[in-house]
Amino acid sequence: MARTTTWRRAAVASMALGALTLSACGGGDGGDGEASGEGGTITAYNCEPQNPLVPANTTEVCGSWVLEHVFTGLVQADTETYEPIPGVAESWDTEDNVTWTFELGEGWTFHNGEEVTAQTFVDTFNWAVDPENAQQSANFFDNFLGYQEVVDGDADEMEGVRAVDDHTLEIELTEPFSPLPDMLTYSAFFPMPQEAFEDIEAFSSAPIGNGRYQMDGEWEHDVQIAVERYDDYAGEEPGLPQRLEWHIYSDIDTAYMDVQSGSLDILDSVPPNRLTTLEGDFGENWTSFDTGSFSYLGFPLYQEEFQDVDVRRALSMAIDREEIIDSIFNGAQTEATSIIPEFLPEGRDGVCESCEFNPDEAADLYEEAGGPSELTVYFNSGAGHEDWTEAVANQWRQNLGIEDVTFESMEFAQYLDLHDTEEVTGPFRLGWTISYPNAQYALEPIYTTDQSSNYTGFSDEEFDNLISEANAAVEPDEASELYQQAEDILLEEMPVIPMWFSTYHVAYSDNIVGDSIQMGEGNTLTHLWKIETSES
Repeated sequence: MARTTTWRRAAVASMALGALTLSACGGGDGGDGEASGEGGTITAYNCEPQNPLVPANTTEVCGSWVLEHVFTGLVQADTETYEPIPGVAESWDTEDNVTWTFELGEGWTFHNGEEVTAQTFVDTFNWAVDPENAQQSANFFDNFLGYQEVVDGDADEMEGVRAVDDHTLEIELTEPFSPLPDMLTYSAFFPMPQEAFEDIEAFSSAPIGNGRYQMDGEWEHDVQIAVERYDDYAGEEPGLPQRLEWHIYSDIDTAYMDVQSGSLDILDSVPPNRLTTLEGDFGENWTSFDTGSFSYLGFPLYQEEFQDVDVRRALSMAIDREEIIDSIFNGAQTEATSIIPEFLPEGRDGVCESCEFNPDEAADLYEEAGGPSELTVYFNSGAGHEDWTEAVANQWRQNLGIEDVTFESMEFAQYLDLHDTEEVTGPFRLGWTISYPNAQYALEPIYTTDQSSNYTGFSDEEFDNLISEANAAVEPDEASELYQQAEDILLEEMPVIPMWFSTYHVAYSDNIVGDSIQMGEGNTLTHLWKIETSES
């Protein structure tokens, strides 16, 4: 019989205690889940969220940052290990990675007092996948049993989401999927109260969650989003600051100067043009973190000239990533020598041999493979990709003797349409961000056969089988090894050229206790609730 996978809340209590004793002001948990005398206000930079503040419709950082504080899902990700830990669910079991049982803790309520039960998640998940609600993250449920029937209009609810009783939720999948607990940390799976379904438009401006913080008024578009600590939070780690304010900026340089003056506390993404003066401007009040935000150059493998793997390897080896990072980004990127981010347990440094800069070998390989003498490079416009793609093109001209490189750029929506219709004829720029901390999400959605985000057209039966085996593996170590084997195939076949993982530089004011700054899932600064202030 397969081993049962179980997480218990007892393990989390010790982790939470350790995290809260790192900084100078002391802990924020009085032992009963209630805040113990912490306070102060933290103000942080944010951009205007692209979409209304609805969990299943928020797919970008600006809105997700807010939702992470207003809601708590079934499962959370530990901010240091990235392992799934209890949220509303205090434990979960599976014997086959197909049928999962989640035991919910008691005492969880929304900010309006409504109880959070297993039926809450049934109602929320079914609402999220209903085509009439047009939620952008609906496809995250596509491996839930009954998802396709709801999408096709043949059923009103998913067969695979069931409330056994008030505190027992059962999720049945269409096939084994070991990363389910990791996936459930994503905001698309946050619960919503009945009030949301009655008036989703009103809810989207002032969402009612079950998290550490509750909205203080409505989202003031282009101005700010403010929240206050929810003192009846049922989780193990309540928020430390009493109040959080996200100040919305259209100009990030203005935010940088506001942190300098002390009128803003945190800027989580210092612009590259400010990096050379960062230490002089802030002294010790800054830090940096590698992230799981992955940039790559893909190949349209449906084009004959890129079907020879040696052409792809040569183009990769002819790029001096370090030079581009230093000259274009002022060091604000980390060379990618893998596809799986290093912060994940499966992450490995230096496993991409064809990512090493070797212009002589690249030139020989390119000539022997009969690489094309002319290239068209594609990228989405308006996002700062012009300079570095030009730098890559210059290196290809110099190191491979390519005679002519031209560029095609367009708005992102039009750019993706071009990929959908397979009209791209040369190397193209794209990126991928880890929505939940699991190697599966770094691999499966963009490299398995016929996936909607697989814009290269890459298809490899052994790779697909390894992903399926890893998803079905009960033992985490077995899954990790299989994901790494799948990554090895990608690095051998090179459907994409790994370029870099983004590095975030964080600047903060004297209001912040420096060693309390922590990063969240995928190493992005999401957890303001763990940061302490000098006002405490």
